[in-house]
Amino acid sequence: MTLPGGETQAAARSPDLQEAPRSCPSAPAAPGARLLGLLGPDGRVHNLKSVMTVDAEFLEAASEAGPVEARMRFASRCQTSGCAQWTGSRCGVIDKALAHIEAALPVEAGALPPCTIRSDCRWYAQTGARACGACSYIVTDRRAQLAAE
Repeated sequence: MTLPGGETQAAARSPDLQEAPRSCPSAPAAPGARLLGLLGPDGRVHNLKSVMTVDAEFLEAASEAGPVEARMRFASRCQTSGCAQWTGSRCGVIDKALAHIEAALPVEAGALPPCTIRSDCRWYAQTGARACGACSYIVTDRRAQLAAE
């Protein structure tokens, strides 16, 4: 059986997906989180090329310019069942994003963009390179964008 995101039921039950610690690429901005990327003027998230762990001082300074999660994306440990986006067996964020993005935009083929968490990324573990093609379109806090539309 094929699940949302194109994975088979057997792959969704694989120990690799369920037991290995994974990183959430759309985690809340919190001390100890890793800064994954910055929102560019093109409306896409541009990943950093090296790891940067943020602290409370960084987040406080960054919040002076507005909602941090509307301008930056963070990664932290995937909370699985502790997260509202968890479907019971996988992260629903990337499945929903792929359904919308692949229907509206061609997902770019070719080399994968730089990523500091790919080796343990929840979305990559679920959907492979398709997640990388959609990742730059996902903004954690879109309230400011929606208000401007």
